[in-house]
Amino acid sequence: MTHGPSLLQAALEVDLLHRMLDRYNSQFFLGKRSAVARHFLDNAFVDDDIVEVDCLNEAALAVCTFFGTLAYYQSIGALPAKAVGTAFGEDVRGYWSLCKPGIEKLREELQDPTLYEGFEQLSRLMADMNRERGIPPYLKPELLRRFMEAEAGIGEEPPTTTTQ
Repeated sequence: MTHGPSLLQAALEVDLLHRMLDRYNSQFFLGKRSAVARHFLDNAFVDDDIVEVDCLNEAALAVCTFFGTLAYYQSIGALPAKAVGTAFGEDVRGYWSLCKPGIEKLREELQDPTLYEGFEQLSRLMADMNRERGIPPYLKPELLRRFMEAEAGIGEEPPTTTTQ
């Protein structure tokens, strides 16, 4: 009697996880993530505090949609929660913390309480998994700022020096 996924199921899960990682780290999506981060760095951080940003730019909506899709795959059992948490957990936590006010405003404006519901559920799942490991469920403001600073610079080539 087996207790885990079949070899075929495990191979499919790994393949899907790698496809999602490839998409998340594609040049196109790195640009989206960087644009979201710059938006939040410009609007969400005042001194050492975070202020709610209730307006999401197009890039933020793309990131929210990506995490909603990831949540769907996890919810139907195509991706194990632990694999999603290992690969995307910190990013889910960081982006949800900053996107939540904008999503709530969109839900209200569009009168659709289910908008990005999968992303919200995935964030809760990641927070629960962290809590079980003794990790606080949400990132502190200084960690969120550092996360956004790192995201803002992704996809950029580091400066090089040449000597002649």
